[in-house]
Amino acid sequence: MRISIIIPVYNGEATLNRCLQSVLNQTFGDYQAVIVDDGSIDGSSAVAAEYAARDDRFQLVTTAHHGTGAARNAGLAQARGEYVLYMDADDYWVCPNLLEQLNRRIDAEPADAFMFQMVKVTEDGHVLTRYTKPRFRQEDTVLALKDIYQDLVRDGQNLASACNKCVRRELLVNREIRFREDIIGEDIDWVLQLFSYVQTICLLNLDAYAYTQHKGESRSSHPDGPNDLVNIVREWGEYAARDGAAHPRAVAGMVAFEYGICMGNYHRLSAEKKRILRQNVRLLQWGLDKKTRMIARFHGAFGFSLTCLAIRVYLLLRRVW
Repeated sequence: MRISIIIPVYNGEATLNRCLQSVLNQTFGDYQAVIVDDGSIDGSSAVAAEYAARDDRFQLVTTAHHGTGAARNAGLAQARGEYVLYMDADDYWVCPNLLEQLNRRIDAEPADAFMFQMVKVTEDGHVLTRYTKPRFRQEDTVLALKDIYQDLVRDGQNLASACNKCVRRELLVNREIRFREDIIGEDIDWVLQLFSYVQTICLLNLDAYAYTQHKGESRSSHPDGPNDLVNIVREWGEYAARDGAAHPRAVAGMVAFEYGICMGNYHRLSAEKKRILRQNVRLLQWGLDKKTRMIARFHGAFGFSLTCLAIRVYLLLRRVW
């Protein structure tokens, strides 16, 4: 089997059909779709069971509710494909030949990982163009990650998501690359783990994955999210400073970007995490992308508190407009 698709779902009855239908619509058929029902109390399991009953490529796994990270890890344990893709149940593929194009590239020259583009959409499917990322400079060829990692971070590419990456399953299994089950924002930690071991990568300028921007509460707006992100930033900042760290400059650049996000959510942090964030303000100086470097200059001119406020206002206006 060429590809396994892992789809965690928790109370996603309203969007799961759209997600699964986008898989069913793929022009390439050698795949396995593992739907992990993470203890849903709505009709999610029934929707998934319907797909599994009519197409044996769909498999339903039911677990107690432990969160997205645990559900993804449970899905990986069931995966049998040569490569693995992750999807979220409220998102969907907008490119019906995504798997076909990935298969073509794998046949031509296998890589450890393939990365494609994401678009952010409203709940009714309207593309939010203000979130559009730059195109990959080098595409459709296998590259050494060490040669382009810093460039990807510098260009502000959408790295901190599991859902725009197709990864060799053997790499995930042998290197024990798993999602943390004790935090919100597990994608960031997972990508940093992954890119510690990836040797080769192929970039595709293919707008394939639609990430849904919700109006109300979402997993990313969970009250524990900002506090967990501070921990991730601190831990990976310490890693980047160690002797022998893999790709330390690129990791530092990603950490600096996420530090800026933490500053914008300073008002949501616990007293302890506020203290930790202030203690690690040096991380800002590691920035590679334009926005983080601008934040570092603003901080140098106006100080910590005003910078946090400015980023908070910017993030709010960007979401509203």
